[in-house]
Amino acid sequence: MNNILNHFEEYIGVLSLILTSFIVFVQVVLRYVFNYSLHWSEEVARYLIIWFIFIGSSIAVREKAHAAVDVLVVYLPSYLKKVFSLLANFVGILFCLILIVSGYETVLNVIKFGNVTPSLGLPMYIPYLALPVGGFLMMIRFLQLFISDIKSFRNPNGLSDERNEEVAKR
Repeated sequence: MNNILNHFEEYIGVLSLILTSFIVFVQVVLRYVFNYSLHWSEEVARYLIIWFIFIGSSIAVREKAHAAVDVLVVYLPSYLKKVFSLLANFVGILFCLILIVSGYETVLNVIKFGNVTPSLGLPMYIPYLALPVGGFLMMIRFLQLFISDIKSFRNPNGLSDERNEEVAKR
């Protein structure tokens, strides 16, 4: 299941970035070479970038690539580093829950009022769905990191269960 999620995030992220680049490139060429403009290109590019940011945030959580201030944590003993990692992942989970709930409420309000995008006339809930979907994907990743941190507390040497069994056999 994790492998499917990894591929889903990566494919959606790459696809949205490629489509955005292509749309913007075509728009620039049409505008400056042919003096013609696509009225919908900026809108589509904006919404694709929004989706890319939220999907990419989930990938960043998975890869532990988010910005972090670790000037104090670096000097702590390994036990306290694990405690701070647990705390950081727990706060990340709470943030994602807030993002999911507020995003869901926003999507419901947009559906209730029947808003549509200005150029394409798409239902406005499609761009807004990036909030709860991205929040949910990030929450899954923070939960994985949280569980991994809890497992590392159980192992005295901080290794995974498989590596711990391998070390014990030697």
